[in-house]
Amino acid sequence: MSGLVHFYFGDRIKAFETGLGTIIRSEGHSLKTTFIVFNDNYNWIKNLESRSHLQIQIINKTEIRTLGLDAFKSLSSNNNHTILVANVDLFLCNSQISVNDFIKTIEQVKPKNEIILTSEEMIEELVQIADYASEFSIS
Repeated sequence: MSGLVHFYFGDRIKAFETGLGTIIRSEGHSLKTTFIVFNDNYNWIKNLESRSHLQIQIINKTEIRTLGLDAFKSLSSNNNHTILVANVDLFLCNSQISVNDFIKTIEQVKPKNEIILTSEEMIEELVQIADYASEFSIS
């Protein structure tokens, strides 16, 4: 594992599906995965949870407001994981956490893991730290 950060943004579903593809690829190679998704009442997330063998942690809007960076610091103990943090813009816009503090946490997790961040919003600071960033046009 080389410690990569992917950032997919723009069309929320396209960005998410791309991140999900990376998770599925990792599982196909018998790598451990961690899947965190921030939900703002998107029905497709509930459908995914009910039909998937993937272990998904869904964090709703109420939980987002009280979530601190300690929720992510536990990821730093992961080694050789592929970590998907989907809809990260919902977290950064609805919590008391600054983008820079979130980035510091991601940088602690990065050396031993592959991290995929998805967002509808283009967040310049995340583009800057990403090893790979891709924008998906909104249809």
